[in-house]
Amino acid sequence: MPEVTKTTWSIDRLLKPNTRIDLILDIDLINDRIDVRNGSVYDITEQFVIISQTDPLMTMSMTGREVEVTFVGREPVSGEILRWGWTGRIAKIGEYKLNQNEAVQAIYLTAPQTGEINETNARMDYRLTIVSNDHISIQTHPSFGRIVLFDFSAGGVLIGVPVPPQATLGMRLWFTLFFPNFMSQGGQTTINGEAEVVRISYAPGDSLAKLGLKFHELDLNATRALQKAINYYMLEEQRIRNRTDA
Repeated sequence: MPEVTKTTWSIDRLLKPNTRIDLILDIDLINDRIDVRNGSVYDITEQFVIISQTDPLMTMSMTGREVEVTFVGREPVSGEILRWGWTGRIAKIGEYKLNQNEAVQAIYLTAPQTGEINETNARMDYRLTIVSNDHISIQTHPSFGRIVLFDFSAGGVLIGVPVPPQATLGMRLWFTLFFPNFMSQGGQTTINGEAEVVRISYAPGDSLAKLGLKFHELDLNATRALQKAINYYMLEEQRIRNRTDA
């Protein structure tokens, strides 16, 4: 997990109960795959960050395993939404009492000490589904015609174009991604870069073909803007889940 910035904040200032936690077990850079399992924070102590069982489940055999732990939260002073993380260890998988009458299986992660928490990059696999009121759009090769943006991540986008698609696997093209500026009311952020067509899928009778575009070597400003967008939408999803579960 690439380090961006060290922080001197303690874990209890950045992480709160009910926050979504992501555990990164394995990263396969060659095949662009990542094993990430997520849970929700039950409690934070001096020794442990205690979270719910993950999906897929963590087994007892994983006890003692080192993992990269990441979560999205606000910087205590600036209020900026950032992704934080630390290298932890699965200390144990065992019972945790939610209250006097209910106990659940939980994962006990070693808690980071002050100075061990980093600001980190976005997970490459986390895909944000676009809904009509998100005001996010993309422009790319003019021969594609009208483009529908289905989702995006730190690694690429999934778009829909009219059938038959004017694209081939391995095709390189320029794109511009538009989304709201979350720090400025009514503002807009644009990301320009190059992408490669890595997936084309459609069936007879479909009006749209789905194209998977993989980003190539985004510059620092574009990467940072994309990170902020992903953090913002992940935090919004977390708020919606907390309201639904309440």
